[in-house]
Amino acid sequence: MEQEFGAVGARPLVLPTPHWFPASGRAGHERIEDLFGHVRRAAGMADWPCTLARGRSDRPVRAGTALLLRHQGPPAPAGTFRVAREVEAGRAVITYNPSLASDTTALIATFAHELSHYLMLSARSAPPGGWSLHELHTDLVAVGLGFGIFLANSARNFSQFQDAGEMGWSSRTQGYLSEGALVTGLAIFQRLGGREPEAAKPYLKAYLQTDLKRASHGLRRMLPDIPAAVAAADLSQFAAD
Repeated sequence: MEQEFGAVGARPLVLPTPHWFPASGRAGHERIEDLFGHVRRAAGMADWPCTLARGRSDRPVRAGTALLLRHQGPPAPAGTFRVAREVEAGRAVITYNPSLASDTTALIATFAHELSHYLMLSARSAPPGGWSLHELHTDLVAVGLGFGIFLANSARNFSQFQDAGEMGWSSRTQGYLSEGALVTGLAIFQRLGGREPEAAKPYLKAYLQTDLKRASHGLRRMLPDIPAAVAAADLSQFAAD
């Protein structure tokens, strides 16, 4: 990422605070547009031509009055990215799953991921391992833009629900990298910026705080000087076959 998009360490860690995401006085899609604008500014992409639209929504499982385990995931994606070819050709179009409207963390992670697709279009060379791995790289780029907390917190969700005579549990996964990989990426991001990884700890889910601590300690043992290790990395070793 540094060779294509500049020093990762120069970017701040984006936090789930009003400083980064002030409350909106609007509702519905307009509120989500405001949130999208905050994500674009935090990513340094506020002036990149882009349109936000509603995408496909999850279809809730309905089986009458029942106790059930409900899985939310494919086929409706959290978001999509494309470049318009007709009206306003060249303008990026990003969509979001309306089922995420009440989950601000998931929306921010989605927008960060889709904007990272947009950023990767400006790359002069293929990512390590080739474009077949671009979704994994896109998650890493989003972490490198400062959104690691949001991607890690939204990667896996498990919660209880009760409505319309039904009750049970809902599970959802989002993104392409595991929670462990995202937390490790977050620790590396912090170290590249000369910051302590543990500064992100209060903003992570409780069990991810433990993962962050382990990742931080492990990195200190294996790579005491992460900036030097990144600078010395030979990406030609990871060229696509």
